[in-house]
Amino acid sequence: MIHSASYYKHDLLLVGAGHSNVQVLRMFGMRPQRHVRITVVAREAHSPYSGMLPGFVYGMYSWEDIHIDLAKLCTFANARLIVDEVVQISPSDNSVKLRERPDLRYDCLVVNTGGEPGIKFRGLSNVTAVKPIGRFTTEWDHIVAQGESGVHSKLVVVGGGPGSVEVALAVRERFGSVFDITIVSADPELMIQHNRRVRKIAVATLTRNDIKFLVDFRVSSVTDKEVGAESGAKIPCDHVLWVTGVEAPAWIRESGFDVDSGGFLKVDKKLRSTSHRNVFAGGDMVCLVGQERPKSGVFAVREGPILARNARAFLKGKSLRSYNAQRQALAILRLPGNNALASKGPLCMRSKIISRWKHRIDVKFMRRFKKLRAMSFPALTSFVPRQSKVDEMRCGGCASKLGAQLLDRVLSRLKANDVLGTINGLDDDAAVVDLGSNTIATSCDHFKPMITDPFRFGRVAAAHALNDLYAMGSVPKIALALVTIPLMAESLMEDDFYQVLSGAVSVFNTDNVALVGGHSAEGVEASLGFAVTGTHNDSPWFRSGMLQGQDLILTKPLGTGILLAGLMYMKTRAADLVKCIESMELSNKRAASLFRQFDASAVTDISGFGLVGHCAELVQRSDVNIELFANSANLLSGTRNILSQGVKSTLHDANVQALDDFEVASDLGDQNLAPLVDPQTSGGLLAAVPSDVSSECLSALLDAGYQHAAIVGRTVVEKSSRILN
Repeated sequence: MIHSASYYKHDLLLVGAGHSNVQVLRMFGMRPQRHVRITVVAREAHSPYSGMLPGFVYGMYSWEDIHIDLAKLCTFANARLIVDEVVQISPSDNSVKLRERPDLRYDCLVVNTGGEPGIKFRGLSNVTAVKPIGRFTTEWDHIVAQGESGVHSKLVVVGGGPGSVEVALAVRERFGSVFDITIVSADPELMIQHNRRVRKIAVATLTRNDIKFLVDFRVSSVTDKEVGAESGAKIPCDHVLWVTGVEAPAWIRESGFDVDSGGFLKVDKKLRSTSHRNVFAGGDMVCLVGQERPKSGVFAVREGPILARNARAFLKGKSLRSYNAQRQALAILRLPGNNALASKGPLCMRSKIISRWKHRIDVKFMRRFKKLRAMSFPALTSFVPRQSKVDEMRCGGCASKLGAQLLDRVLSRLKANDVLGTINGLDDDAAVVDLGSNTIATSCDHFKPMITDPFRFGRVAAAHALNDLYAMGSVPKIALALVTIPLMAESLMEDDFYQVLSGAVSVFNTDNVALVGGHSAEGVEASLGFAVTGTHNDSPWFRSGMLQGQDLILTKPLGTGILLAGLMYMKTRAADLVKCIESMELSNKRAASLFRQFDASAVTDISGFGLVGHCAELVQRSDVNIELFANSANLLSGTRNILSQGVKSTLHDANVQALDDFEVASDLGDQNLAPLVDPQTSGGLLAAVPSDVSSECLSALLDAGYQHAAIVGRTVVEKSSRILN
């Protein structure tokens, strides 16, 4: 009998990671709620804080200063992080459609995506919208490069609100006279929603800093040379910054929610959709029915605690709390010279003290998300429920299998390729397949999740399993899946089962592999594995085939084990995690084909034993020694940083023993050697290629998309193998 964990019963899905939802995450992390699984969908893995944007433009804050790391925050909150973009919500069946992956289900939905300005002109190469800020901070680098080049150019800032004034002044203060700056506004006055004195100070400050402004200028066209107004007026430009009020994303209206005339989602005083009782929302993309307010991050910040409380209360079946929006919010306008202008209603004050005070407020807000309590032990929760008291006894054996109807529903949704014309497959007791070959290669791999996104975990597991066949020079044909899903509410188990298999099938379909069957069961924690089989059109590669006169080429960077260990301790940056996952998902199919083309004689895949461990196996089997160049292998971004904090994989110490088979140069320290013994998940292929064609082979790999491929060693006529600097 198996004791179950305290299983999940409800899906709380957060769409967007704006100022409201990051607080929802933090509050659930501080006070977890039993039986609730939290998932966050965000377009970027780092969430920017708009309150510090003018300081970022000026150069006062770095990119890291103004961003919240969602990987660390989600680890703290025991939440799943899905980096993707929402394209539609289907309230009728409680699901969210995403751009790059299968739909996600929810029981309670909290939306905080923000709006976007200048949607009509967003696709133009010379137009940069300030929102969404995540995209802006990436594109801003091009403007910085232009400013630092000293080449004079014309910059048009579209919008007449405080954001436009702040950005224009910050650009002028940072880059001096490099940019000829003009603000254009459709309103009859700049900052029309603010009091007369504020407007007067803003106009005087712009004039003093040689920033021109045009009012009653409603933009109707933008080209690479000019901005045109509905009135027919035109002004020259090289680049446009779009800082107007936000527009509602089209998918809000198309999803069937109650919306206002601008397409913004209507919410009541409980911040709940007026049309769907299990949907809550906050931030720029909502219309507060009965208490309409300007779009401002101030309101989004204050809505966060109410959204967290009401989502929690809804899932418990308890009463909701009302949100009372301020009638007049304090507005602070950043001015040059570390000055600031504060206003509220008819009141107005300018002082450097205000600037310092705002800085402390902003830094304090961000510190809440950067100083999170780190875990004291290495255990990635992933989509595994937290342990709690025993709910019931669960059977083992075949009684632990997933239900037949659940299995049928998932299999009917999968779009697995039947590339072989399988005689019998998923719908029978066993797969009957004509492989058309007398020689086959077969292997299996199985592990628990190392990331919280089940779809991408399925992709990584599939790519990892196929590596063994590619390392043998085999052509993968079929796969059998072994899936364990934690005990949860049946709808949640079905969703996880579908997500992991969908991820795997997306890889198998691309590599022309047929998923023909497998086994599924419930268990204490999730796991996924595959038995894969392939055929041979050419002679297989064996580890004993390495020869003298060869170079060793590695197709992928090292560091997955280190970065994934860092993730458990909330030290790995979200952006570095995304790159790590992309590397693990990358198939070695094309690399294997290129190695065959360039006469490789021995190939192995770098996995759990690390680069040194797998090199040692090549040396032992082939009886040929090598020189390994410690600093030639490329590393995943962030690997050195995690190492410097003393983090290592749990398999590190066991893998270090493989160094005994090598003479290690005395000038190599732990920082040089640690990546070489780091266990890799879905790592690269290591191939022994004739030295006279190795450079050409490397170029072909780079052209094929293996951007971090490198020559990392060579065979030598020596009595021992060595690791050199």
